[in-house]
Parts: sequence; structure tokens; C-alpha cells
Amino acid sequence: MDKYKFCIWLVDSLLRKPLSFEELQNKWTSSSSNDSNKELSERSFIRYRREAELLFHVQIKYEKRIGKYSLVDSENIQQDKLLSWILATYRLSNVSLDIKQKAIIQLEPPAPKSEYLNIILEAIESKSMLHLTYKSHYKDPEELDFYPVFVRLCQQRWYVIGINLNKDLVRVYAFERISNLTIRSYDGKPISHTINPDEYFSYSYGVINDEEPQLIQIRAFWPQNLYLKDVPLHPSQEALYETEDFTDFELFVRPTYNFIQALLSQREQVIVLGPHHLVKNMQEVIAKMAANYLQ
Repeated sequence: MDKYKFCIWLVDSLLRKPLSFEELQNKWTSSSSNDSNKELSERSFIRYRREAELLFHVQIKYEKRIGKYSLVDSENIQQDKLLSWILATYRLSNVSLDIKQKAIIQLEPPAPKSEYLNIILEAIESKSMLHLTYKSHYKDPEELDFYPVFVRLCQQRWYVIGINLNKDLVRVYAFERISNLTIRSYDGKPISHTINPDEYFSYSYGVINDEEPQLIQIRAFWPQNLYLKDVPLHPSQEALYETEDFTDFELFVRPTYNFIQALLSQREQVIVLGPHHLVKNMQEVIAKMAANYLQ
């Protein structure tokens, strides 16, 4: 039995509803994840149940009153972005195995250089460093040693965040600009920078952190205001005022290049109300865009 695959299957099954051991046993027998077609024994279930709890930081409890297993705090579990992403990938994999007409599922291309993910995660887990060549669009290729701390998937691109050991600076590197990637042991010297993955991008849109976060007010006209309610631009987004024609939102976010790109992608359906310097910045960007079309 593939332990990792079973653990994902178990969490996914219990997220849907509580199940007895007999129900889990029958469900596993007919599951496409059961490559070996082996029956689920009670001994294997007990062992892999603990593995699933450790692997995904969840708690599986047995409810004696109803004789079923369930996930504790399942609502918060579904807010875990990494686990949700793993489960979504798992479900899609199962769907692709079950259906015959593959063309009915249309997907975006995978993020470039996704094959680097395993080696970078291995380096993070083992507290090793990476030796790589990095080529930005603005500089010559740079060969360097890099201590990776975490990775981020953003707008169909993978990024690794860590410390450039040659310059002792925190850097964000896009996978597709990396080449000659190898893992090397790290001598364990204290790292002078502290990076908290949960906080590093908390006030950012995208992967740029070169501005201080600030309160920003925007107005979204109908029907774009409805879309922004469904999918906020940033977790800090709150509705301040609403009419039939528009909604005013406030966000606490860094007004970076990435964020301005996101605002411009809303076309004429969203305008910036404040602060004044950002309104002026948007006006200058739009004026330059208009000038390019008038050439």
C-alpha cells in the first residue's frame, strides 16, 4: 500500500463525511488510489491513521456514539492552503484516471520549471543550501550559494525565498530563471536573517516587498464589485460602503508593482480613491499607456 497516497485519500474521504471502519474499508477497496487492490486491514488503518495526522497536522477522532471516524475542526482544515492544494491535485488526478474523454478538462499549463520543486523542498527540509546560476532580465548570470527557507506559487510561477549567502541578502528567485541547480551541505553558520513564511508576504500582493503596507481605498463598479466580493484582491480587503452601482473597499497592502498590475487588470471597473500618491501614480501609468497607443 502506498502510504502517502492512502493518507491523502483518508483525509479527503473524512473531509466529506464521517465514516465507520467498515465504510472506509469498502470505499478503499473500490478506490482508484488502491493500486495494489489490497483490502484495508484494521492494523494498517491504525498505523496509517497516525501517519496522516502527523503528515497533514490533523486530528482524526473516533466518535463512539455513532461508531464513525471524523476529522476534528474540519472547517479550519479546509482553510489550510497547502493541504487544500494537495487534495485538489489528488482529486484531479483521480478524475483524470476515471474519465475517458480527457478533452473535457481544460487546464492552464503547469508553472515553468516545476521539476525543481522536489530538489528545493529537499534542501529546505534537510537545512541544506543550493548552488545555482540565476539569470534575471536585468543582469548577467550570477553563480551563487542560496539558503532556501520556503517556496511560493503565485500566478502560475514558482518562487523560492531565502538568503543569498554570497551577499547575505534576502532574495526571491523565480524557478524559470534558475539553472545548474544542485544541493550542497551547509556548514551550519548562523543565518543573520529571520524569515517567517507565514508573515513574509502577509501584506503583499504577489512576490514584491519593497514598499511599506498602507491603507488603500478602491471603488469597484457593478458588476466587478461582485467579483471582488467573491475573490478579494487581498485577505485584508473589507467593504466600506455599497450602493447599487459600486462598492468601496479598503485594503492594508503594499502598493507594489504587482499590486498596481492587479488594479490595472480590472480595467475601467476599478479606480483608486486613496491615498493621493497612489492615485497620482495610477494616473501617470494610465497616461503613459494612452500615449503608447497614440503613437
